[in-house]
Amino acid sequence: MKKIISILGFFFILGLLYVVPPANEGFASSKESDRVLVKFVGSELIDSVAKDEVELLDGIEVLQPDFIRYAAIQTTTGVADSWGKERIGVKKMVPGKGTVVIAVIDTGVDYTHPLLKDRIVAGYDVLKNTSDPMDVHFHGTHVAGIIADSTPANVKIMPIRAMDEKGKGYDSDISTAIRFAVDNGADIINLSFIGEGYSQYLTDALNYALANNVLVIVVAGNNGADTANYFPASEQNVIVVSATDQHDNIASFSNTGDTIDLSAPGVGIVSSLPGNRYGSLTGTSMAVPFVSSVAAMIKLDDPSRSIQEIERLLKKYVDDQGAVGWDPIFGEGIVNVASYDEPLSESADVAGMDFSNFISLPSVRNVPLNKEWHIEFTRQLSAKDIIDVHVFRGNELVPITLRSKVETKEIVATAVSSYAPSTSYKLVIRVKNGKDYLMDFHTGY
Repeated sequence: MKKIISILGFFFILGLLYVVPPANEGFASSKESDRVLVKFVGSELIDSVAKDEVELLDGIEVLQPDFIRYAAIQTTTGVADSWGKERIGVKKMVPGKGTVVIAVIDTGVDYTHPLLKDRIVAGYDVLKNTSDPMDVHFHGTHVAGIIADSTPANVKIMPIRAMDEKGKGYDSDISTAIRFAVDNGADIINLSFIGEGYSQYLTDALNYALANNVLVIVVAGNNGADTANYFPASEQNVIVVSATDQHDNIASFSNTGDTIDLSAPGVGIVSSLPGNRYGSLTGTSMAVPFVSSVAAMIKLDDPSRSIQEIERLLKKYVDDQGAVGWDPIFGEGIVNVASYDEPLSESADVAGMDFSNFISLPSVRNVPLNKEWHIEFTRQLSAKDIIDVHVFRGNELVPITLRSKVETKEIVATAVSSYAPSTSYKLVIRVKNGKDYLMDFHTGY
């Protein structure tokens, strides 16, 4: 989730055997697809059909191509030490209690692997519509192994297969996988794939996750190009990760751009492979599970944290690289929680803020329980300064989701759950390097 927005003013281990698997040829995708998403007239049913079958079907509306996404591995490398988890500092964090579940939506996971077999919760194979998400490639097992190697036993992995034996998958299947993850208890979704072509259908699935307080972390991609040309890396509302090497340089293949949030190790990463093996892979696919791992540790530290709070802490604990502050190459910097030190409840810390210097906005009464707050700006939104938006009920921080609407110059704040009836709340808007605002509102019955 890109940290936004700038304004002028506003209106309102690893084991003993190492194997280098074959390189994946398909890490870049085409905007073309051999399938399309169609909607049946008089029904809400959306289905994926082959292009050459469309003319044979009556009573359908073609919505969009069913784009293909690819596992984001660039090349394989020689054997390397497991340096990534050392670089991100997770060994310095004290594991919290409870359980956090990371959904790995990928080519499946070899859940029999010694590194993984005790870390798995029930998963799903979207392609076969079964509960057996065994890896048919190797990519998903490698991604899952990075998470298992970087986190304690109470971080669990939900394996969901939505990609085939060639490491590619359709948006229709990926969207189904995302919704399955949300509906079955995932806290974090790890998406290590990339493709061309904007997909509203996949965007709707991503927004479904965010609206249900599930963090989504995606790859920047391996094309050495601008993330604006790839999806879901071009999305502002998810966390986009670029890849770095052992010398803290950005990887030569890593995509960069205005949507980059964070960077993490992605070159020569040793992890699990199917068949009780281990091997070293390179790509932004390897960087994302390191960020997912850190996010899980932050969630374990305080399970009450919303995805916005977790994002804020991910961006706080970084080693700034490149230009000072955020830049389109490293984002906020290389994630590193070695110095992690936060109160048990960040919400309590925020709730204790002094509102005396805030600008008061007119109060609002009889607010609908499903109210969306549209915060409008006087100029085009950009990505240089932070706007923090919070909703309080007394001293309790209410979980909300934020999304930006560039075309209408606004941020939209929506509560994860409906507001309580006949209850007083505060809407707080804080502008980095700007003014802070406070509005009281009271819900109706």
